[in-house]
Amino acid sequence: MRRVFKIIIGFVVVFGLIVYWLISRLTDSYSPTHQKVELVSPENEKLYIKSENLGITGDHQLTIITTQDSENFEVDSTRQIIFKGLEPFLYRSSNDTLFLILSHKSEMPVNFKSSWTIIQKEVDNQTKRNLRRNTEYKGI
Repeated sequence: MRRVFKIIIGFVVVFGLIVYWLISRLTDSYSPTHQKVELVSPENEKLYIKSENLGITGDHQLTIITTQDSENFEVDSTRQIIFKGLEPFLYRSSNDTLFLILSHKSEMPVNFKSSWTIIQKEVDNQTKRNLRRNTEYKGI
């Protein structure tokens, strides 16, 4: 009887560990993923492009352009340029100018303070798709 009891306890422990592992894997798939690009001007002023992807398949994306380098992904519509959607723009930088190729321009916040010049150019989807092949432009 003791031996059966030990076997049952062993199975319960192993089963519990398997369930714990599966649950931890499942909750990790719901965690957002983050990406950050740091751009530095010749005057050493930094600009950050940050994105957060949500959902099991990562199909919900929020992208911000900010001058603040914080560890947390915090959105402030008064100080950051905000974009919604997957790969909302293509970008390239030259000196202290950031060129954005996008489908829809974003509002420039009143409190966005930077010496960077940000140029947003609206293009149609076909043009954007063609520029994606250009190695000068990057996506996020």
